[in-house]
Amino acid sequence: MTSPQQRLASTVSVAGIVIRYAFYLFGALAFGLVALGMLAIWNSRAKRVDAQPAFRMTAPELSRLPQRSQIVTGGRLGRVEIRQHGRIFHRDVDFTIALIMHPADSIALTSDGLPRLPNVKPLRSARTVASAVHYDLDTRLGDYRANELRVDADGQWKQCLAFVSRFDTDAVSIAGWYCDASGARPSADRLACLLDRMALEAPLHAKEADAFLRERLAQAPKCAAAPVAQTTDTRTRTRTSPQQWSVPSARRAY
Repeated sequence: MTSPQQRLASTVSVAGIVIRYAFYLFGALAFGLVALGMLAIWNSRAKRVDAQPAFRMTAPELSRLPQRSQIVTGGRLGRVEIRQHGRIFHRDVDFTIALIMHPADSIALTSDGLPRLPNVKPLRSARTVASAVHYDLDTRLGDYRANELRVDADGQWKQCLAFVSRFDTDAVSIAGWYCDASGARPSADRLACLLDRMALEAPLHAKEADAFLRERLAQAPKCAAAPVAQTTDTRTRTRTSPQQWSVPSARRAY
């Protein structure tokens, strides 16, 4: 029989994975059991809440996948409500999403999508290969940034998109990953539409987060994705003679 301590460790593990993904979104992503490294910090403060998340995903294609959910709270962690559709180490699709309500003076995601988290070194992680390919996702809830990566899932490479929200609020953020079936490349457009298919079944724990999401969920559905392109200056530049350079006013002769 699983002990309460083991269930708590499992809960914190999943929460840690999701938040750690947000931290590594623009660098080398470390996919795996990163919560083992966080456990020393959060174990005495985090606790599992015996309740269902206040949100659910309504996309029909997710209903066929095995599902599980959990909620974990803690002083430094805030409140994290997680829904997982599928399993990362299975050959089928895995869509894991976490709705994070941050404490006012602790963990939060910055407006550009990078999290403010303690630099905790994971004790163990799965083998991953990050990509330089990024996408901007547009949904009625707000913008997301996604990054392509490959995950070695027990010898089978799965191609995934890690994502993190870029909402205009510090009250709530959303992060997670979407992996297609082994060997298939996930679609950024499909991910955007999955993220847009969210519904609230109960009031959120944080009033500001609840008001923010409800206002946007009342809008018409919207989902689109576009690759992030690096802009460069393509204008032709010619060499100029030093005589044409301007002279600083402090050295200018009158």
